[in-house]
Amino acid sequence: MKILLPIDGSKHSLKACDYIIKHLNMFNADGVKLVVLNVQTDNIPPEVMQYIPPKSIAKWYDSQAELALKAGVGKLKKAGVTFEVAKKTGHTSDTILEQAKKMKADLIVMGSHGRGALMNLFMGSIATQVLAQAKQPVLIIR
Repeated sequence: MKILLPIDGSKHSLKACDYIIKHLNMFNADGVKLVVLNVQTDNIPPEVMQYIPPKSIAKWYDSQAELALKAGVGKLKKAGVTFEVAKKTGHTSDTILEQAKKMKADLIVMGSHGRGALMNLFMGSIATQVLAQAKQPVLIIR
């Protein structure tokens, strides 16, 4: 089974890590390929980007991804879970869906930020967008 675990360093994504650790045997542990994904939103304005070398921007995104991944990756390593790490930059929900398609994920496991339905109606959430567009099952951990 191939599982995609997008994490952003929030307590909600750490709960998703905990869920994977606790229930890994439920996913056929011997055959699980787990990919831990962090997506950095590429929100640096073009007028700013023209003054910053591309290598510096890439290095900054990488350092931000490392910070976001640190706690979740630490938990998974401590529990002895085997996984791969993917760091991407782009629109978060689109990038999660692209990664799921690329790896042919059987399941996406992600945390919910716990917003109510009314808030999601106006603002949307990454989990809601992924849930609405994913071709595979999505397990939202609250």
